[in-house]
Amino acid sequence: MPFIEDEHRILVVDDDPSMQFFLGELLKKEGLRFDIAGTGTEAIERLKNNDYSLVLLDEKIPEMSGTEVLGHIKKTGYPTPVIMITAYGSKELALRAIQQGAYDFFTKPVDIDIVRTVISRAIERYELQRDLNALKTEGTDKILRNEIIVESDNMKRALELSKKVAGTDVTVLITGESGSGKELIARTIHKLSDRRDSPFVSVNCAAIPESLLESEFFGYEKGAFTGAARQHIGKFERAAQGTIFLDEIGDLSFGLQAKLLRVLQNKEIERLGSTKPVKVDIRLISATNKDLNTAIAEGGFREDLFYRVRVFEVSVPPLRERKKDIPLLADHFLKKYSKSIGKEITGISSSAIRFFLGYNWPGNVREMENLIQRAIILAEGDKITGETVIELMHLDDKSRPLAINVRERLETIKSEEEKKLIVDALTETRWKRTDAAARLGISRKSLFNKMKKYGLLIKH
Repeated sequence: MPFIEDEHRILVVDDDPSMQFFLGELLKKEGLRFDIAGTGTEAIERLKNNDYSLVLLDEKIPEMSGTEVLGHIKKTGYPTPVIMITAYGSKELALRAIQQGAYDFFTKPVDIDIVRTVISRAIERYELQRDLNALKTEGTDKILRNEIIVESDNMKRALELSKKVAGTDVTVLITGESGSGKELIARTIHKLSDRRDSPFVSVNCAAIPESLLESEFFGYEKGAFTGAARQHIGKFERAAQGTIFLDEIGDLSFGLQAKLLRVLQNKEIERLGSTKPVKVDIRLISATNKDLNTAIAEGGFREDLFYRVRVFEVSVPPLRERKKDIPLLADHFLKKYSKSIGKEITGISSSAIRFFLGYNWPGNVREMENLIQRAIILAEGDKITGETVIELMHLDDKSRPLAINVRERLETIKSEEEKKLIVDALTETRWKRTDAAARLGISRKSLFNKMKKYGLLIKH
């Protein structure tokens, strides 16, 4: 067996001392470590606390049968292959065990060559599955790194939930404020799912007129209404074998909610102008910025549809609650758009970053993305400065509800920057005011007044 010593650990589950000795000696000769469990209960406890490459499981053991232990292993999801050991003449029992998930079996009295071969193949199978799982995990992490920038704990939680639900086919409801990144989460779930090679079809329920939404959902036949000159395939059919994403599902009319419910229940649609149902195999992901529980209480959303679309929920936090992500996102958008806009912008000043951290971001990530693009266009040097951000925010527009708070925040940032420059100049000149004033390009009197303003006179 081409195994690295100590790389694999085997669990032998058998209460027969002679069989324990025989299997133990065989495994030792092959450079394999092993543990022995004499009962089904002991085997389950060892499986909880150790990682095994293989389980050699006798059918007749105390406290529970080997088949029951096998059932526990499969139900719990352990990746460990299981080889059943049965008495001579128990071939039917062994075959049933294979049907329940055992890798293989051998019968007593055992043939040493058969045992060695079966164990070797089982461990090779384990190694292959382990490598495949590692590749899958690496691929998942790569997708997440490429798609979503995250450092904050609450956004990491949203991503963790997305990873867990991606491997299932249940409906997902993504909640969060407008512009917070709900569609990005939906696309990530799709890319991590088994449907990744099939279409991802996105529909903004709030952006399409109500009169057109049904035909966009389900399509129509030629002649279904005036102007229907040809057959039109709807979004649900276009998403076949893939994912359909209904953004702002809370804006659907009550009538369309009923039709969507029937689609989810029957897994089929009817094009307008047709009475022939069309089967659809899709995974539904929805998103809303509304509180659907409130909408249900007010009679604006069907409770039965709510439970259909919200089998699993992922909540996306607003940008103002993701402080750690803000500098990373700002840098990401800078790199993304400076090249396409055609300007060599190398960074964002500390004063601009402090503004970003103090700002409320009512438009969330989408607002930041737009702001960075405009700032790149207006920037005169090689950095986005606080002054550029001030210009973009139009602080003199008193109609903006946040204008006063933003102005105050920017004044604070400007004062902090000025104080830092003064302290740096004084430090470099060993607190010689005349030299520091000259370095700053201001008069000695102006420097004195500013030092007084910032409480720096007490130092020297």
